[in-house]
Amino acid sequence: MKKNLLFGLAISFFLGSCGKKEKSNASLALNESAVAVQLVAAEPVQYSLPVISSGLISTETEAKLSFKVSGIVSKIYVKEGDDVKEGQWLASLDQTEVKAQMAQAKNNLTKAQRDLERGKRLLKDSAATLEQIQNLQTAFEVAQENFRIASFNYRYSSIHANQSGKIIKKFINEGELVSAGTPVLMLNSAAKNEWIVKIGLPDVDWVRVKKGDRATITTDAYPNESFEGVLNVINEGADPVNGLYAAEIQVLPGNQKLATGLFASVQILPSTITRLVRVPVESLVDGQGKSAFVFVVRADQKTVRKIPVTVSFLKEKFAFLSGGMDSVKEVVAAGSGFLTETSEVKINR
Repeated sequence: MKKNLLFGLAISFFLGSCGKKEKSNASLALNESAVAVQLVAAEPVQYSLPVISSGLISTETEAKLSFKVSGIVSKIYVKEGDDVKEGQWLASLDQTEVKAQMAQAKNNLTKAQRDLERGKRLLKDSAATLEQIQNLQTAFEVAQENFRIASFNYRYSSIHANQSGKIIKKFINEGELVSAGTPVLMLNSAAKNEWIVKIGLPDVDWVRVKKGDRATITTDAYPNESFEGVLNVINEGADPVNGLYAAEIQVLPGNQKLATGLFASVQILPSTITRLVRVPVESLVDGQGKSAFVFVVRADQKTVRKIPVTVSFLKEKFAFLSGGMDSVKEVVAAGSGFLTETSEVKINR
């Protein structure tokens, strides 16, 4: 009887030992399958996301010069690159037609004046009525205005420089027929050093900027130097062709020499501050466009969940998130690429 009792206790001890060993081995196997990860803080930041654009440098005093009337270009007295002075004669039309129109208007004015003077004499002799004299007076005044119009058109059948500057573009050659208002020459005056960059902004950027925002301008002409600028014009209506809102950046070149037509890259720093969350780039998974996911560790410190986020932009080694990070304090950084939603993790501190 005693032998049987001792044998039973031995068996029980052996089975208990085996059970503990199997449980320990199972726990060890589970730990070996866990993915080692490292957590980083999701850091709230206030950031002003720059608006990036580009355009051509020009001046505020740039002018496209044209004729007031249509006609055949008789002579262009300047070439591209020429320096001109205010009032200098730049181009003219064949003036045969405008001279004839002015002569015709002058003759009509002379005749209307004679008719009016004759009518006044007849009125004194009671040979004309007051209504006839009033009609003659009106005809005389109409002839005066027609002569003024013809003289004005004759005057602007030639192009004179409206300011001192440089001819930067010639659109028309001698002998060509041009219509009224067609640009013939482009004159640029850089005397005041008032340089601007004209850009186009999409609606998502247009709403983030306002007049007075600071800007940085870079050009290929000065690869190692940047210029300060100020946003001074923002159109309220979009271009019907490209859907962009035109804007102008005033450039402060300092002592550097600029020229019309230089390509410039513009970075506007909006004064409006945006609240974002900064995380390392390696914490993002399954990114597509502005959408991506991050993994966060659950409260049990062993399992993870995958949450969608909105990426505002990337800068250096960080991603700045504008959505999806409410109440998230830490995200998985190192090891996130090996995780699924059913993975178990081992946190390396």
